[in-house]
Amino acid sequence: MTAKVITGVAVVAVAAGATGVAVAQSGGSDDRDQATVVRVIDGDTIDAEVNGEVQRVRLLNVDTPETKHPEKPVQCLGPEATAFLEELLAPGEEIDLVYDVERTDRYDRTLAGVYKGDSLVNADLAEAGLGVAVLYEPNDRFYSEVLEAQERAEEAGEGLHGPAVECTIPALAEALPPLEDLPAAIPADAAGVAAALAAAAPVIAAGEALGSALDLVESGSHVVLSKAYGDLALTLRKRSDVAWPAAVAYQQDLLAKEAELVEAARVAAEQKAAEEKLAAEKAAAEKKAAEEREAAEQKAAEERAAEEARQAEQAREAEAERQQAEAERQADRAREQEEARQAERNRSNERQQEAPRRQQPSNSGYGTDADFPGYTGPRCYAPGGQFYKPC
Repeated sequence: MTAKVITGVAVVAVAAGATGVAVAQSGGSDDRDQATVVRVIDGDTIDAEVNGEVQRVRLLNVDTPETKHPEKPVQCLGPEATAFLEELLAPGEEIDLVYDVERTDRYDRTLAGVYKGDSLVNADLAEAGLGVAVLYEPNDRFYSEVLEAQERAEEAGEGLHGPAVECTIPALAEALPPLEDLPAAIPADAAGVAAALAAAAPVIAAGEALGSALDLVESGSHVVLSKAYGDLALTLRKRSDVAWPAAVAYQQDLLAKEAELVEAARVAAEQKAAEEKLAAEKAAAEKKAAEEREAAEQKAAEERAAEEARQAEQAREAEAERQQAEAERQADRAREQEEARQAERNRSNERQQEAPRRQQPSNSGYGTDADFPGYTGPRCYAPGGQFYKPC
């Protein structure tokens, strides 16, 4: 058995007769046909033109991750297996189809080992870590060679067997931190709980991913995973069964503590809100009372001012009335005085009219009241006391 490199991946070139099958260089044998590649369907299925007819060909004794299964999602490294086969078998490539006991399956696909030159493509897929050896009796013609290629891929850590590809079980196992190393103590504060949950989250997520992959391996529903990781799955399951319940319990304790802290924070917030509401209501009541007092004081001040204004107005009116009364009294006195003077004048005039004309005063200047009307000063009388003159 010799090795050569095709598209950057080590593959096995099987010399003619190495598996008990001579690779035909020209057609004519009942167990082989020459064919031309038409297209690659997925990692283990192609369409090829055989004797002028296009046939769907399923590679024997190898299984690659699904990409086109109607009931399954695209599986880990399925697209890479398809791309690898497309690079090996480009449309127009000449290939040899070598058959086993049963030539077709229930889907009417041709079952064959596919040779490109001296290289068995079925084994090339397994050695690249993109396929695994499978045995569906009675067709076992290529199983040993594909299985040997798979074992070499396992030793080299290629494809499905290496930790470099995130979706493989080796990668999931390598990415999984030691679950048993998670701290047992539950932090007492919210920040500590949040940090612990953040630290636990990738551990839990990695454990879940690994557990799901192990379920597929152990159930046998994922043929590629079951064939690729059977022994490894047992070791990883033992580790997971020991650490996983503790990790989940730790996460649940953290979540319970987080809920407790959230509830405490809620109660504290409600209490604070109630206190703030009470304080606001008290402040509002005090403000209202102060406003009412201020309003009452303002009203009282306005009433006092109004009363003072009213009293001032009354005082002004009383003063005006007093002044008017005084003016009236003065006017009355002046009128009475004038009337008295007028009466006195009238009486004087009447006396003058009634009294006989008296002798005019002498040249000495003496006379009577008629001669000195209105005089009230000192008088100097002439001898006899009848006549006087102002002194």
